[in-house]
Amino acid sequence: MKKVKFIAILSILTIVSFLLVIACQKNIEQNNTKNDAKVDTAKKAAESTEKPPVEEKVLSKAPTFDGINLVDGSQFSLDNMKDHVLIIDFWAPWCPPCRAEIPGFIELHNQYKDKKFAVIGIAVSAKESDVKKFIAEQKINYPIIMGTEKTVMEYGQAMNQDIQAIPTTLIINRKGEIVTVHVGAEDKSKFEKEIQSLF
Repeated sequence: MKKVKFIAILSILTIVSFLLVIACQKNIEQNNTKNDAKVDTAKKAAESTEKPPVEEKVLSKAPTFDGINLVDGSQFSLDNMKDHVLIIDFWAPWCPPCRAEIPGFIELHNQYKDKKFAVIGIAVSAKESDVKKFIAEQKINYPIIMGTEKTVMEYGQAMNQDIQAIPTTLIINRKGEIVTVHVGAEDKSKFEKEIQSLF
């Protein structure tokens, strides 16, 4: 009886995951056709993933970038984050796995900011107004920058692979090197263990 119940629950979860993937893909198509030019510049990174997360070890320099921090309106530059351990997260507010990671990032940013650590979000395939609305709703406390085609392309080159799915999350060491790339949502504990090893 328990075995039958387990199989039934597993089947339901599989169907739900499949439907979420389809929904994300439809959102991507709609974003690419309806959104403005700023959204289209980041379309290479506009795929959400419900697949199991993939982790890859990399060791290359993280490209620098700058832009307006949508959280407080200040000017942001990665050059000002030297000697910091960083989580750089490519995400979108319409992406369910991306949204699921946000509370953990908020907690990590609060917990370790005194140790020269920060989370930086790069929003792709989304309207700036939607990103700002999501920031306010979730009370995001770490820098959020609108991604550009240049930023997405340069990070793809640095990782030796295109950013084709979101969330794509990078761990950066104090030397400014990309240490690990995660494609797909991960638990807070996974990221916490990695950044602790770099302090």
